[in-house]
Amino acid sequence: MADEHDKWLDGETSERLLRGEPLEAVDADARVPADRLAALLGALAAQGAPALGELPGEKAALAAFRDARATVPAESAYGYGDAGLVRIGAPAPRTRRSRWGRPVRLGL
Repeated sequence: MADEHDKWLDGETSERLLRGEPLEAVDADARVPADRLAALLGALAAQGAPALGELPGEKAALAAFRDARATVPAESAYGYGDAGLVRIGAPAPRTRRSRWGRPVRLGL
């Protein structure tokens, strides 16, 4: 059923999968997705952690950022300015208008 999707994957089972331990307690219905997930985690673990060096495109991104920051005047970076209207708190409750759009006392 749709509401029982991946119920076999509880906290203990996920920890065992992440440690690379075999799964004996998995039901026969959940064996196929459990094996697929174990194979995927094994493949990711085989790749290892990424290198600690520079990422691809990192040097170009830093250069573009520094160029963009160089064109900003220094006084605008730390100057004081108007932040505009700031409303703090919940909005005031709206009063319900009468059916014809005006109070009854004016209609009499």
